Amino acid sequence: MSVGMLCEYLKGLKPGEDVLIEYTSHEPAYLILHRILKCLQESKRAFMIIDELDQLHIFKAHLKLAGLSSEIIDNAKVIKFGGIIQTGRVLGRLDLSKEPPVRKEYYEKILEKLNLEYSVRVVVGFDKVLEMHSNTPRELENLLGYLIRPHLGDERRTTIYLVNTDIIADRTLKEVREHASRVLQAKFMRDRILLKVIKSVNIKDFGKEIQIDVS
Repeated sequence: MSVGMLCEYLKGLKPGEDVLIEYTSHEPAYLILHRILKCLQESKRAFMIIDELDQLHIFKAHLKLAGLSSEIIDNAKVIKFGGIIQTGRVLGRLDLSKEPPVRKEYYEKILEKLNLEYSVRVVVGFDKVLEMHSNTPRELENLLGYLIRPHLGDERRTTIYLVNTDIIADRTLKEVREHASRVLQAKFMRDRILLKVIKSVNIKDFGKEIQIDVS
């Protein structure tokens, strides 16, 4: 299996893709987020963070506790889904108590005001939202049907979901994997994180590993 670098891999993502990056509670996921944002910044690609249920605050706190700068998060455009902690430059908020069709309407209005031609959207905390609906199939279907599936193939954006698989029910995870155009699994190995490609619209990518140095 060939080992590539994260920034090069991200450059190959196509407009309209939904990319799932899976990690567990044992991996330093804050480092994965930090490296993704740095790569996007260095390549001068417009990006925003979708912060669900204050997960961005957790990643930011972990970065600072590890002695790393959180400046890239502090300066990032952020749309919040639920939660109460102000992290980054929050440009809009959505109430998770509202039904998915209402959330979809508010979300699209916020994006319309931002007037972005294209952006990479990095979603954190989506696992928690999925788990909120996982015991009620109808609610889960509404969430996926209104807020997730319609955006796949929309070339105005590429979305990267960071998802903790320890939180999500197995059946829900399988459904999200089926939806995603690419799925990568994170594994921490002392001085690096390896992201293994287990699904991709680029058939040649299967089995490849992308290295993130953490030393």
